[in-house]
Amino acid sequence: MSRFEVGSGAAWRLGHLYYYDANDFATLAVTAIPLALYFVLSAQRPLVRAAAALSIAVLIPGFLRSGSRGGFIAFVVMLAFLVMRYRGIPLRVRLVVAAAVAVAFLAFATDKYWDQMTTIGSDTDYNMTEESGRINIWRRGVGYMFDNPMFGVGPNNFPVAEGTLSPFAARAQMGRGVRWNAAHNSYVQAGAELGIPGLLLFLAVIASALLALRRAGRQGGGALSSALTASLLGFVVGAFFLSLAYSEMLYTLVALAIGLQKVTARAAQVPAVMR
Repeated sequence: MSRFEVGSGAAWRLGHLYYYDANDFATLAVTAIPLALYFVLSAQRPLVRAAAALSIAVLIPGFLRSGSRGGFIAFVVMLAFLVMRYRGIPLRVRLVVAAAVAVAFLAFATDKYWDQMTTIGSDTDYNMTEESGRINIWRRGVGYMFDNPMFGVGPNNFPVAEGTLSPFAARAQMGRGVRWNAAHNSYVQAGAELGIPGLLLFLAVIASALLALRRAGRQGGGALSSALTASLLGFVVGAFFLSLAYSEMLYTLVALAIGLQKVTARAAQVPAVMR
């Protein structure tokens, strides 16, 4: 927030970040906000609550500066889950939190941001019409998967496939530039690069983490289980528009989910007289 400023015109979004691009950062923020909210609502120490509240106050404006449409969809899904399914917190408190988030959006989101959000699903958007738009990239990615069903084109080789195997790759021989596109969809990325077995394994990892969180919620995980589920759902939706199949975001959330399930399962086995 202090180092990366946004400009005007086409430079209204965060750009030239050190590690993530603006869209990746939006998904990272969506996965972090539920965890910060958990500490705001559940932490015992006032200092921890204050630090968590401060982190939300930084994450939401940063998220809005990203201008990510996929991040916005992920944020809506994450917030809807928190309002409807957050365990251990009364519904009125959840509604107040949702209202506070809405106020923050109105306070920090610019007209340019809302103009960008109105293009979601537009038939004239470049993602729908151009060969380097997401829809056509996804179609080609599914083709790579079915052309190489067992092993795919290889990890991190989707851009190579775009530059050498795509229908327009032959243009390079005529001296015309060929764009080596990223998959812009983690599920297409996994299927195209790892084959059908790799895609199934990727989906199984996500499903097992969600199942572990469900079990943890039943065994006393309560609010933390709900917060982690919201984070994981935010990632699942955001990853539909980004190449994050190997991102540490996913595997950190999976590790936290499995760890919580293990801890709550062990606690549930301890006889009540020993607690």
